[in-house]
Amino acid sequence: MSALELLYRWAVLNRLSDDPEPFDPTRVRKILVVRNDNIGDVLCTTPALDALRRAFPQAYIAALVCSLTEEALTGHPALDRVYAYPKAKHKQHGALESLLMLARVLRQVRAEDFDLALALRSSFSSSQGWLTYASRARRRIGPPAEGKRARWGFYYNDPAPPMPGNIHEVMRSFHILSHIRVDSPDKRLYVDVPAAAAAKAAGFLADHGLDRRPGPLALNLTRWSYRPDRHWPAENYRELAANLAVRPEGLVVTHAPADASWVAETLAGIEPAPAVYSSPSLKLYLAMLARARVFITAEGGPMHMAAAVGAPMVVLWSDTPIEVWHPWGVAHRIVGGRGAMTQVGVAEVMAALEQLLDS
Repeated sequence: MSALELLYRWAVLNRLSDDPEPFDPTRVRKILVVRNDNIGDVLCTTPALDALRRAFPQAYIAALVCSLTEEALTGHPALDRVYAYPKAKHKQHGALESLLMLARVLRQVRAEDFDLALALRSSFSSSQGWLTYASRARRRIGPPAEGKRARWGFYYNDPAPPMPGNIHEVMRSFHILSHIRVDSPDKRLYVDVPAAAAAKAAGFLADHGLDRRPGPLALNLTRWSYRPDRHWPAENYRELAANLAVRPEGLVVTHAPADASWVAETLAGIEPAPAVYSSPSLKLYLAMLARARVFITAEGGPMHMAAAVGAPMVVLWSDTPIEVWHPWGVAHRIVGGRGAMTQVGVAEVMAALEQLLDS
């Protein structure tokens, strides 16, 4: 029996008897936002955090996320605290150690005695629902449990109405907030980039002769082992990098730390050799994206990171719903969207870049 199944059984045996009273915003002192999925999803929640702060200016507001997305929310002006726990599947720690660390975080969360917990996710997730339930917040709001998951519906004692159709992930968070009549006309992504991180990015660009404004082009090389439809062949990345390296704007290639040897092999022999930037720190990576004149990347987390720092971008797309996941709030061009990303050609990307630069 998995650790998650054990937690579910514990939840069933220890069900709270907690029909909520009618919602009274004046009695909300402490709010917990739960979002335990990927970094792009978490960043799409940041406009909702700002809206909560405006609606409850005196409240204590905290977020509960997994460790890999913690940096995305640290320094957010709407938050008083970020709680983070390691997911066992991310293998940062052993399974037992991860479970013990989660238990420690949940004890800290329960000690705050939250009045309101909000699970800002577009569809019901058993793991997120359990985390929200385990917070023991008096009012717990999240997407309704339907179908086979209906038995876990007690995780939320005040479920939001069903989610409408294909609206953007940012607006899905606001659909949950509409259940307590919270909205905001200003729905901008936000991520904090410390001055020290910005200085390091500036120093890297200066060292490579790329510190002129409006900034270099940035190309993100990435491999999607678990999403073959998002895989773009290495030879395409190489051809695109070679085309960009000779442009007057200059080029910085970015990548995940684990891809260093693959990126080096892909770029070998390109002249002039592009500057290659990678950092295990999310803040340092964001600082570089903030300096890009245009960021070119496959759809996914880096796309949302770039949007959060205001970088224009060209995005290679597979068959993910564009209306739900397109870059939010920044100038962009999308190439592909016809199925597997292998159908996107280098010439299409270059044409989209020219259009964006001319706009």
